[in-house]
Amino acid sequence: MGIQGTRIFGRAVTAGAATALLPVAAFAADTNATANAAVVQPNTLIKTDDLDFGTLVGGSTGGTVTVNPATNARTTGGGTVPVGGGAHRAEFRGTGGRLLIVVSGSTSVTLARAGGGAAPMTASLVRAASTSGGGIALIGTTLLPSGVQTYYIGGSLTVPANQPPGDYSGTFTLTVNYL
Repeated sequence: MGIQGTRIFGRAVTAGAATALLPVAAFAADTNATANAAVVQPNTLIKTDDLDFGTLVGGSTGGTVTVNPATNARTTGGGTVPVGGGAHRAEFRGTGGRLLIVVSGSTSVTLARAGGGAAPMTASLVRAASTSGGGIALIGTTLLPSGVQTYYIGGSLTVPANQPPGDYSGTFTLTVNYL
């Protein structure tokens, strides 16, 4: 009897499932839509390192210290003597542009002594740049875009004779227009 009860229960479920599958009138509507996307290249420029002429000893005659933007090498001349390391070019990273990159900015920087009391020193600035997969080259004002660009700023600092000791600093600008 337990087996017959199971069969009856099974039939009832089957019958209920069969009625659930009876066709019901359905209505549908179709329409078309468009999917769009715009991908833009971000225009960015960030400073990753400052220009540093390093620690120097000034002399009784004026001199210069130069940081090469392409090689990052420091050289000195005249009465200026380098002390230790620490000198390096400024570095900026950027990405953007589709046709052309126009680079401009300061061509010199004035370094004033912290606390005053000394004549400022002036450095002439030189720019160099590299692109993804390319070497470093001195640049004028234009580059062709290619991935990530790295901009280097070096220069030549004129150190007057008998320049008072102290920490000297100044600011300069690098402008990159992505076209």
